[in-house]
Amino acid sequence: MCGIVGFVGPDATTRGAAWVEGALAALSHRGPDGRGVWVGDGVVLGHTRLSIRDPSEAGAQPMASASGRTMLSYNGEVYATGALERRLQADGWRPRSGADTERVVEGFERDDVSCLASLIGMFAVALWRVDRRELTLARDHVGIKPLYVAELGQSLAFASELKPLLTLAGVDRRIDHEGLGLGLTLGVLPAPWTLARGVRQLEPGEALRWRDGVSRRWRYSARIGVPAERERDAMPRTAQGRERALEDLLATCVRDQLVSDVPLGVLLSGGVDSSLIASFAAAEVRGVKTFSIVHPDPAYDERHAARAVARHLGTEHIELELRGGEMSEDELFGVVDHHGDPFADSSSLPTRRLAREVRRHVTVALSGDGGDELFAGYPRYPLSRLIDGLARLPGPLLRVGGACSAGLARHADSRLTQPSRRIARALLVSARNPAERALATKTWFWPDELADLLQPAFTAGLDGLLPRLVAERSVAGFPPQRPDGLHRLEQHLVLPDDMLTKVDRMTMAESLEIRPPLLDQRVTRFAAALPLADKLDGREGKAILKRIARRRVPPEVIDRPKKGFALPLIDYGGEVLAHHTERALCAPDAPLRGLFRPPVLATLRREFERRGDGVLPEDSAYRRRHRQYLLVLLNLTLERHGLIA
Repeated sequence: MCGIVGFVGPDATTRGAAWVEGALAALSHRGPDGRGVWVGDGVVLGHTRLSIRDPSEAGAQPMASASGRTMLSYNGEVYATGALERRLQADGWRPRSGADTERVVEGFERDDVSCLASLIGMFAVALWRVDRRELTLARDHVGIKPLYVAELGQSLAFASELKPLLTLAGVDRRIDHEGLGLGLTLGVLPAPWTLARGVRQLEPGEALRWRDGVSRRWRYSARIGVPAERERDAMPRTAQGRERALEDLLATCVRDQLVSDVPLGVLLSGGVDSSLIASFAAAEVRGVKTFSIVHPDPAYDERHAARAVARHLGTEHIELELRGGEMSEDELFGVVDHHGDPFADSSSLPTRRLAREVRRHVTVALSGDGGDELFAGYPRYPLSRLIDGLARLPGPLLRVGGACSAGLARHADSRLTQPSRRIARALLVSARNPAERALATKTWFWPDELADLLQPAFTAGLDGLLPRLVAERSVAGFPPQRPDGLHRLEQHLVLPDDMLTKVDRMTMAESLEIRPPLLDQRVTRFAAALPLADKLDGREGKAILKRIARRRVPPEVIDRPKKGFALPLIDYGGEVLAHHTERALCAPDAPLRGLFRPPVLATLRREFERRGDGVLPEDSAYRRRHRQYLLVLLNLTLERHGLIA
């Protein structure tokens, strides 16, 4: 795992070379084991190395192909390269190293961009064809590894994180109105947007080719969750056959991802996904290290389930106690600097704390990431069915019902307030459009709310933006508010732009490589072809994974309630969140004053001062605190990255 940067264009050896050196220093956390720069005719490629496979100099980057016609700067890992190696050896290639990097650069030289679709793994690649003076950038099919691009007239720059590109002279640092609107609505910035007009993300499964100052983008891989005819035809016809096929496939993928020349372990929360991964790893490596968290808050502590799994599997189990206490200012600034854009998923905070502790023991860890999204594990589906059913009622009836429920909540005693408020919110959400209904649990500021909050100059172009995004991500023919459409939406929006973004930025901040076998291309293709009933059986999500897990891990861990991995911001935000809220909303020079209507900041301040769950449907303490956290992150992002209103 590494950090990559590069610059192509007529000014590459002047402006580009100086910027690449600074960008590499800014990305040193992604690759503390080495740094390399290669300068060619009109191009500078840079690389910071976290040595995993063949840590010798033979694996250093940027790496040239044997012929010297192709240069590669590469972030990620690819597995199961046997078929590619056989094709290369048939052409006379002989390996010079054990690094997967060499296989990628030689495969690209042989097969050009068609090589991308055959790679199994996680990656962001930059390939320069010396003979054609042509750059190709690509991001893996799921979006595990990030890649940001800035086009500057006849030149182009790229990097693994956003922040280095914002230091490059000539990059348009004005606020992107669509990025701002989506960020405030969702709390994350979905690709291709960033908060800066001049920088874009590559989307999962997307490639970009640049030559002579002209670039074009295309999808080399279909979005995950879209079944291919070949996988459908090969799918076993019985439920038992599909279980056995998936179990065998998971065993293969975990085996392939255990390849490492540095210490490796498995993150074990005690949930279904991580327990399954640990069970396959333990079958391959005797006494494999597993890591679980001892959380100071019992509501988030899963040590007992993880211990039960570790004992059953015979792993070398290590419990890590996360540092207690309130969020520090360094942690808050780290979220801003490593994400680059406002990222309001509060679980990024404990994710970095976890990564820091795990990194003391290993350099690589397998995780269960992706199981909920691929196999419908989130508890949103029963709620989505309820909301979809309510949405068929006449609109006036929904609004009256919502108002009456809110009134009941206002006057009910404490035992009834919480469920009454939830009923009222379900009724009010049901009256919204399908896109907003689908994202109700992931929305912090509603799109129509932004029209009242933001200055008029920042609301242009926001009408219909969220429905267009949701329509694209849920795939035509699958309404986003229905279970199958919601399932696609989770894979195409929640997974790459929230879950995987968080894991990459926070673990790489601590130089820890995370490998998610459940997101192996072979698993994602298989999962796409599965009938939805194999994943969502009545109210039970991840049904097929749970049936496999019952044969491999203690049964008591299978059906226990799902726990989130987050810090309760109400308790842990502490003085740091309070201080930066006051600055964001009240300081005369706060950047938010240029974005929001004058009376709005005072109204928001009063909202954030309230404690506990309010009686109105939208006014839960959880939602209120995340709205507060999001605005603090937005204000700090504008300040620290020099973005211009």
